[in-house]
Amino acid sequence: MLGLRTPSPDDEDAISFQATLEKIREVSKAIRSSPQRWDIFKAACKSYDIEPVTIPLDVAPRWSSTHDMGQQYIYLSKPVDRFLDDCGLKHLKLTTSEFEMAELLVVFLMPFKRCTKRFECNADEPEIDYVFFAYDSLFNHIEDVKTALEGATALAALPSAPYMLDALCNMEEKFKIYYKKTELPTVYGDSMILNPRCKLSIFETETWSDEDSKKYSDGCRQRFLEGYHNADHHDRAATHPSSSSASSSHKRPGMSAFNGDDEFQQTLLQRSAKRLRTDYDRYLDTPNDVWAKALPWWRAHHSTFPDLAPMARDNLAVPASGCAVERQFSISGRIVSWERSRLKGETISDLMMFKAGLMRKGLKLREMDIAVDEDHDWNLTIPPLTGEVPKEWADSWWLEKLEKTKYPVRPFISNLMAGFDDDDEDIYGET
Repeated sequence: MLGLRTPSPDDEDAISFQATLEKIREVSKAIRSSPQRWDIFKAACKSYDIEPVTIPLDVAPRWSSTHDMGQQYIYLSKPVDRFLDDCGLKHLKLTTSEFEMAELLVVFLMPFKRCTKRFECNADEPEIDYVFFAYDSLFNHIEDVKTALEGATALAALPSAPYMLDALCNMEEKFKIYYKKTELPTVYGDSMILNPRCKLSIFETETWSDEDSKKYSDGCRQRFLEGYHNADHHDRAATHPSSSSASSSHKRPGMSAFNGDDEFQQTLLQRSAKRLRTDYDRYLDTPNDVWAKALPWWRAHHSTFPDLAPMARDNLAVPASGCAVERQFSISGRIVSWERSRLKGETISDLMMFKAGLMRKGLKLREMDIAVDEDHDWNLTIPPLTGEVPKEWADSWWLEKLEKTKYPVRPFISNLMAGFDDDDEDIYGET
């Protein structure tokens, strides 16, 4: 996984995240390597009254996949140990320190999984405005854990703490590289400001300086003035110049006393225009609507801010990531295999649309149809059999880890484990 690929320590008795994850991957492959081994693992699961499922293999760039692999392994740890004993694969068993490291990694990656899932889901709203809040929350999460690992807490007393700290430093540096990419595309900052739930509120937190608020706000205002302010008025004036001049020369009621004094009348009009505030300024003056969703809010208020609404539409329509497009290419790659290399383009398109329709109806495709594995040479005869970890187990396990390690938890993280659904939870931390 990116950022956690720490080199093995010099101490032969020490462990690393990379070595621990590699063991879990080997266990996952061993379970699916043959029908005989799969039968042994199913019997081990049934002996503990657990529904037999496979352990998903992670994909290196996806933090969420590493979380899912680790969580499934921890949930299945007892049948896994029995399976390894029965198959003579005791060398793949995790030691106590390695198991603690796996548990710590799963707890740490929970918010990363949640944010990844949010970015990958483009069904409801693109949520490009969610990016800054997600980065801010995850940076705070990394810093909190680093502080705890460097202190005298129960978390710092774990044998895996020094290697977790090294891995977090690497992860933070990798994270900063991605974060810097938000500076050039102005859509991230503009979308955050144009979300009625957020506006400039995120800049009021301690992790942002006053200069940041001014920089993003002034930049957004300037782009509004240059590209959207009175754009429709200018288009009408260019199309019907005579109507514009006629309206300016028309004598309004009450102006007869200044008849013939065109200079004074023009001065009054200029002063009146200066007193008018732009849509951008009026929008920022309105209170944040913390319960609104961005696009529906703008559909309802486009007549109130006619100049600013097109800017909001252009920015908020941008997806937070290209995962949806990548997923479609991945599905096409699974369809056009070496066994079906002569399919017509129309057939491929129809099959992709059919699969997309099934997924929209809530029907779950096989993992092998939608997953993208880096290693295509795995000789796995058993197809993946995914299953959800029981919520009761996950909640109990989570509370146990918090009590044991005194893991630092911000409200954003605790909300993830409190059972909030995406539709009920405010993406800016307000529920």
